[in-house]
Amino acid sequence: MGRLRYGMIVSLDGYARDTSGSFAWARPDHDLHSFVNEQERDVRTHVYGRGLWETMRYWQDPPPGELGAPEHDEFAAIWQQTDKVIVSTTMDPPPEPRTELWDHLDLDRLATLVRESPTDVSIGGPTLASHALKAGLVDEITAYVMPHVAGGGLPWLPDGFTSKLTLREQRAFDSGAVALIYDLENL
Repeated sequence: MGRLRYGMIVSLDGYARDTSGSFAWARPDHDLHSFVNEQERDVRTHVYGRGLWETMRYWQDPPPGELGAPEHDEFAAIWQQTDKVIVSTTMDPPPEPRTELWDHLDLDRLATLVRESPTDVSIGGPTLASHALKAGLVDEITAYVMPHVAGGGLPWLPDGFTSKLTLREQRAFDSGAVALIYDLENL
């Protein structure tokens, strides 16, 4: 049985995107990217909303020579070997391999996917993840906190969501970023 994990690169004040919609400040350095790779090795299925899918699909076939760093090549290889579920009412089925389209987030279907998975499942994107968080389906949250204050924008956690958190791992990076991994106990 898998666990449902939600992780995001966030600003210190808790935003996944700033007020302009940008997340250019969220680019991880080499050490943080390598750490993210370690975390992603245990995931075999990613569940994305349309917006995060549009960002992540880059890793399916990055332009030759563009990656330029071993941790980027490693992430692309890890990501390409995972199954992807995109939840969207506006997309046509994507042509990428190992990719499935759901026309809405069915929480029972998601719970079954996680329960029947031999490995962990990741849900990504604050809007989509908010539904799973509020339903008590998420087992782990990870904040990759960047040394940046966005001052507003798209919060990574939904309003009104509460949970007791147990810190399982933390790591600081030379860039000033910090990774915080928590197990959730929904209230």
